[in-house]
Amino acid sequence: MITRHEVLISLYGAWRLFLRDPRGIEWLDDSIEGFWKSFFCAVIVLPVYVFWFLVRDGEAAEAGFIRTFAVEGIAYVIAWVAWPLVMAYVAPAIGRDDDYIRYIVAYNWSSGVQVAILLVVLVIEVSGLAPGGVVAIFGVIATVLVLVYHWYVLRIGLEITGLPAAALVAGDFMLARVIHGVSQNMLQ
Repeated sequence: MITRHEVLISLYGAWRLFLRDPRGIEWLDDSIEGFWKSFFCAVIVLPVYVFWFLVRDGEAAEAGFIRTFAVEGIAYVIAWVAWPLVMAYVAPAIGRDDDYIRYIVAYNWSSGVQVAILLVVLVIEVSGLAPGGVVAIFGVIATVLVLVYHWYVLRIGLEITGLPAAALVAGDFMLARVIHGVSQNMLQ
């Protein structure tokens, strides 16, 4: 079982990576046990996902609560395991299999920082503090921040250069869009 101290240290390491401190990776447990514990971040960010789910407009009402809950729940789990599974094949193919665990640990814990960034935009949208156009601009900025952050995590975690990291970010982004698209189609 993961301790509160381990969670805080791991999130701190992810935060350091967000601040472009390559030593942030040293705060993360890149052992096999640390690899499995890093998936606990899915539990940490789940309340934000549920909040996002609850404020979306009308999808749950159209498809029914149970169906929506099941589809969204399954999509959430798939989203958490799909990229690590893809990278289990990609990392050896690009000669970075020794860095796979370190990268996935960093990737998983970085989700805590990414969700915090997106939560700010969601709160601004829901609270009505800014008009829709401004919220859209904040959303674009937040998305770019998240993508650049993932690019940096890839570079540090796998010790690769910028262009391969950018290609992998694009792959992860596309995979996430496919998972989201399939889940949305199942709700129609």
